[in-house]
Amino acid sequence: MNKTQKILLTLVSGVLLALSWPGIGGFSPLLFIAFVPILFLEDYIFRSGRGSTYGLTFLTFVLFNGLSAYWLYMVTEGLETKLSLYIFVVMFNASLMALVFHFFHYTRVKIGSKQGYIGLILYWIAFEYLHFHWELTWPWMTLGNGFANTVQWIQWYEYTGVFGGSIWVLIVNILIFKILDKAITQHAPIIESRINIISLILCLLVPISFSMFTYSNYTEKENPVAITIIQPNVDPYYEKYSLTFDEQLNSMLSLVNYDQLNKSDYLIAPETAMTEDIWENDLDRSNSIPIIKNIIADHPQLNFVSGLTSYYLFEDDEEISSTARHFHNNNRSYDAYNSAMQINSSGKIEFYHKSKLVQGVEKMPFASFLKPFENLALDLGGTTGSLGSQENAEVFISHDGKTKIAPVICYESIYGEYVSEYVNAGANLIFILTNDGWWDDGPGYLQHLAYARLRAIETRRSIARSANTGISCFINQRGDHIQTASWWTAETLHAELNSNDTLTFYTIHGDYLGRIAAFTAIILLLYSLAKSIYDRKRVS
Repeated sequence: MNKTQKILLTLVSGVLLALSWPGIGGFSPLLFIAFVPILFLEDYIFRSGRGSTYGLTFLTFVLFNGLSAYWLYMVTEGLETKLSLYIFVVMFNASLMALVFHFFHYTRVKIGSKQGYIGLILYWIAFEYLHFHWELTWPWMTLGNGFANTVQWIQWYEYTGVFGGSIWVLIVNILIFKILDKAITQHAPIIESRINIISLILCLLVPISFSMFTYSNYTEKENPVAITIIQPNVDPYYEKYSLTFDEQLNSMLSLVNYDQLNKSDYLIAPETAMTEDIWENDLDRSNSIPIIKNIIADHPQLNFVSGLTSYYLFEDDEEISSTARHFHNNNRSYDAYNSAMQINSSGKIEFYHKSKLVQGVEKMPFASFLKPFENLALDLGGTTGSLGSQENAEVFISHDGKTKIAPVICYESIYGEYVSEYVNAGANLIFILTNDGWWDDGPGYLQHLAYARLRAIETRRSIARSANTGISCFINQRGDHIQTASWWTAETLHAELNSNDTLTFYTIHGDYLGRIAAFTAIILLLYSLAKSIYDRKRVS
């Protein structure tokens, strides 16, 4: 295999992965063959001992990440900032993916091919699991997310979450490679691959058949909740800051007609829709809250849920948080939050503070080391700098106590296990509040929209998604879009969603596949290292 052939294989895999991804090519079946070219490449390096799996597969994953996440370059920032963000995310994530292939190759060389291919699955899932939990969290490119718009195939995510999809992709790719390798490289009759062929057929047909059956026979319990979604379509860079907060609030509320208010149990506005600076420990100062209270006085059945930027002023004798900011003219400290708020006729105003913050925008990773640089945080249409957060998911309870909703804010919606925490806390509906305007009209907001469908399947909860510039929608418990708004339009949607109290296997157990894979991957890698050291000592 010459250099050109090697590079061609790396490029083919990268393009296939990108074409499979939502918002790019969107043809998810390509995931089943996308790794085959670089598996041939790794096998050649394994047999010949010539070449680097890390360097070559790095090209594959640069292409995959670069094409699938090119929307990162579309933020309205200076050229230097845009390039820095885009290049760092693409190169860093590609380097981690290539490292997985390096570990796979290393394990295969040191302890055998069978263990190597098992290692590929374990190392990859461990890498994806890491991306859900560390300071540089970025689970956007989890392989199981690639099926987000093929919901008829993945109803079993209610048992496995997205890691089940990732494992599925890797197993099918390995089986296809094994079959082709035997036929092409070893020139063996196809009958000699009968076990792998049967395994491949079963690996494809059983999950899809089970899912199609579940999809066709899934029936929601009738427990309707009437919801109106507002999509205000305020440009997060320009228009948002050219209008006063009361002008924006009144403009947003003017989209809702009297009939919708009369027949709705919930009225939802998106992330940071209320632009007044609201101090949680001094709500009487707010001019926005009385406007909402007046609407609820005329419609006492209504629960109003909205995103906002809120602040909390620490008392002099109160312990401040690690994210606290300080006034320049006195010694007082405060926290800023990307929040959700609920107002209803109970008289209680509830707040939830976004927990899964966007790295480099709302949170400075490794804050103890990088806090001096937090003023470099990107401004993506919301509150910037290191924000305060809360540790646990929290639900909002309706005024009559019958409905509990999960107020999921923007980026939090890509964390399956975290969303399941809301459900374990009692949520029987999921509301996603987001501001996707900073993505511009690229694939980013389409991918974000698609990933919401996965949360519906995993938890079997209907979803109301309020997006500032689009796309707002309603999603049923099978992951179907039942009503959607248009991109970059000001409009409202109204529908009835069925609430659900049943807990799925995934909701109860979370990312158990990721935890098992991470633990086992560490053991396998350590064993490979130990075997290598032992073999070197024995030879010497």
